[in-house]
Amino acid sequence: MIRSTGGDAMGSNADVVRTPFLRLRCVLISCGIISILIAAALLAVTLTVYRVREPVMTMNAISLNDPAAAGAAAASSSSASSTTPAPLLTLTVVADVSVKNPNAASLRYGATETSVYYRARQVGEALGPPGTAPARRTVRLNVTVDVAVGALLGDPAFLEDVVAAGAVAVATATRVRGRVAVLGGLVHRRVVLEMNCTATVAVADMSISDQRCLQHVWLR
Repeated sequence: MIRSTGGDAMGSNADVVRTPFLRLRCVLISCGIISILIAAALLAVTLTVYRVREPVMTMNAISLNDPAAAGAAAASSSSASSTTPAPLLTLTVVADVSVKNPNAASLRYGATETSVYYRARQVGEALGPPGTAPARRTVRLNVTVDVAVGALLGDPAFLEDVVAAGAVAVATATRVRGRVAVLGGLVHRRVVLEMNCTATVAVADMSISDQRCLQHVWLR
């Protein structure tokens, strides 16, 4: 009887010691499962809501300032010879560009770069101010570029286009560099937007036609 009572007491003590250990084990397992679920939820949110998407650049219009003066200058060039010194004439090209930010965070961009080309020759360049495109918003950028028309009057190809076709084909390139940061800066991507356009400028009224644009986007 005495031995049996002692054995029962030892078994009861073992059960008492084992019970807190089992509870601690259950708590640790529960905490681990909850941590995994939280990490999976954060990962899902990051890959969906906070996934960095490609911004969209749109060239709304390319226009010319002071078309009357520019038209008179272009018309007078048809009667000038390539050896006659030309006055320094300038024509202002205005590029109206929109940047759409589809991300859940703001897009901060630096100075915009816009160049104007004639027959692959750069004839004008300008920088626009830096800024911020708010989350899921669209901002408009107007960049003006002064083109030295007087420097083109000595180009036989330019005079040929003016006299024979009555129009001049030009190209523009606009580049925007920026960065999108989400989750307090833990996830950030660098963005480079580039819009290349071609258009035809009529000499008679300085109107623009046949405008075609192609966008390129790089995420780094």
